[in-house]
Amino acid sequence: MSKETFYFSHDYNTRSDVKIKKLISKHGYLGYGIYWAIVEDLYQNANALPMDCDCIAYDMRCDVEVINSIINDFELFVIEDNVFGSLSVQRRLD
Repeated sequence: MSKETFYFSHDYNTRSDVKIKKLISKHGYLGYGIYWAIVEDLYQNANALPMDCDCIAYDMRCDVEVINSIINDFELFVIEDNVFGSLSVQRRLD
């Protein structure tokens, strides 16, 4: 039985980005993993997720403060009208 799989480009040097280094410094690799899980969700939702940190935290099984920090503190995402996305995800989708 075949399984359809979707994928996206993942830069092999992401960890050397200063924003990601700051994320890892503050939240460890838990934060890095959550970041990539959020990126996966963005790809599945046309690069737009509601700013519902409680819901995302529940889905990721972590503290809401961690989600709020990952989305807001490292300039990894853009927020507009209570929705957030990623410029790099958008570039790849375009």
